[in-house]
Amino acid sequence: MAAVRVTSGAAQPAGDDAARLRAAAAGEPAAVRWLLDEVAPTVFGFLYARLGGDRAAAEDLLQETLLEVVRSAADFRGEAAVTSWMCVIARRRLARHYERERKATVAQSRLRLVTEEASAAADIERRDEVTRALGRLPVLHRQVLVLKYLDQLAVQDIADQLGKTTVQVQSLLQRAREGLRRELGADDG
Repeated sequence: MAAVRVTSGAAQPAGDDAARLRAAAAGEPAAVRWLLDEVAPTVFGFLYARLGGDRAAAEDLLQETLLEVVRSAADFRGEAAVTSWMCVIARRRLARHYERERKATVAQSRLRLVTEEASAAADIERRDEVTRALGRLPVLHRQVLVLKYLDQLAVQDIADQLGKTTVQVQSLLQRAREGLRRELGADDG
């Protein structure tokens, strides 16, 4: 006695699934409707539940599964229900999906690291540019900039150290900043 399956309320011999699957792969309209309307919703539910309700991902994976089913229709022997066979294919697609997501997450984390490293390298390069530009300034200009911006001294403290008035130090700072801007601009061009 041949195995019997019930689909759409009518008993169908198990071998008919294989024939309908091959017919769907060949583009026969009634078989395609059967595949899309009766079989695919079960596979969609299988995927949807395993993707935590991500409808778009479930739809994408269902499409990939259906393409694989059409390509592999000749291999279906009818030993299991078509939905079971398709869920096995969908499970492989799901595993690939999760592997792609995992790789994307790893790649994204690496991109952040590279970005941070590139930023650090750019900071070091910029500091080197400033150091070279400072080296090209007159000694007094370099000294007031270092005291003001690196040592973070107040103008009065710089004036006391250099034996200058605060007005003279402010004037020196202004000329030193302009000179540094010129030198940094010369590095860019």
